[in-house]
Amino acid sequence: MPEDIQEFAGGIQYFAECAIEAKAAAMALSRGELDSKSPSRGNEIAAPLKSLHASLKHLTWQAQQIAQGDYKQRVDFMGNFSDAFNSMVEQLAERQQRLEDKINQIQQSSLLLTTLMRNVPLQIIVMDIDTREILFMNDIVQNEVNNDAAYIENIVQIISGSYEPGERHDIEITYENDSFERSFLVNTYLLEWNNSNAEVFVISDVSATKNKIKELETEAFQDSLTQLYNRTFGMQVFNSWLQKKKRFVLIFADLDHLKYINDEFGHNEGDIYIKNAAKHLITFSPDAVVCRLGGDEFMLLIPDIGYDAAFETMSRIYENFSNDEFLEDKAYSYNISFGIVAVESDNTLPAGEILGTADEKMYENKRTRKKEQQKKEQQKKKLI
Repeated sequence: MPEDIQEFAGGIQYFAECAIEAKAAAMALSRGELDSKSPSRGNEIAAPLKSLHASLKHLTWQAQQIAQGDYKQRVDFMGNFSDAFNSMVEQLAERQQRLEDKINQIQQSSLLLTTLMRNVPLQIIVMDIDTREILFMNDIVQNEVNNDAAYIENIVQIISGSYEPGERHDIEITYENDSFERSFLVNTYLLEWNNSNAEVFVISDVSATKNKIKELETEAFQDSLTQLYNRTFGMQVFNSWLQKKKRFVLIFADLDHLKYINDEFGHNEGDIYIKNAAKHLITFSPDAVVCRLGGDEFMLLIPDIGYDAAFETMSRIYENFSNDEFLEDKAYSYNISFGIVAVESDNTLPAGEILGTADEKMYENKRTRKKEQQKKEQQKKKLI
């Protein structure tokens, strides 16, 4: 074979090898495999992919830093994505600061409450250690007994069962009766009382502080528009269930045409669209963890259920949502696309692959229904 032909054939073969290598790199990137082998240094075809690979690895590192609380991270090399990413980080930093400020306020309030309790009446009970006879109770305890005859017996039993005998204890207990639950902070002391060995219980009600902390936790994990759980909480539950080897179903759901409704009918109508979607999604089951990931995206996590049952329930929700009574006089429709992945207790797939599969199935569902709609429209035109 002539030398020039051999050289040409060699070039073609090298080009093919570069193309194959570039394709493999592109497939790895599409699956999020950032630790895959990078194309060879001389492969100019894959140069953009190598640049993208490096950018994504750096972006992943930055995301990990942000997850650890470093909100100074910024991206300046990915165009419009940089603006969105930086805006998200700024919002996270602001929310973190607001949460820290609120927690600090609660801590300051708790400190103030502790100081005040030293100077205001608390529940005080004195009990004989040997006979367990109540030697003294102050007026506040007496008022509790007037409202709940079993109060003194129950509270002493709970306190005594919460620690080993000793000089002094600070314990937190929960007191329940038929109508309510309360949290108490109890300080115990040993002393002599009229020649008897006695134990003193100084009891303060910390229910309000506990409830406030719960409110802050709810605010930190709640989507303000829909009152559903937010992305942070949803991902924590998802990862927790994977670690615990729970059997569950993951569903990604995405609203169709939200941008169109926002642009043509106003963002208030778009917000109603999102809230109505949330209203229907929470009907899945009482056990479902329903989250708004952001924008028009939702995630559902349902324990101890299979794919078929999940698909049947989502199909029912789809029909009910499409026929929501709010649409009676509207010039647009409600539609939701969804992708379902069943995760078994013996699952070995990583979290990213499970999430990616759910996302792919959701868009496959969206494409399928779009084709069905186009087919129906074509049939209508034929009839006309």
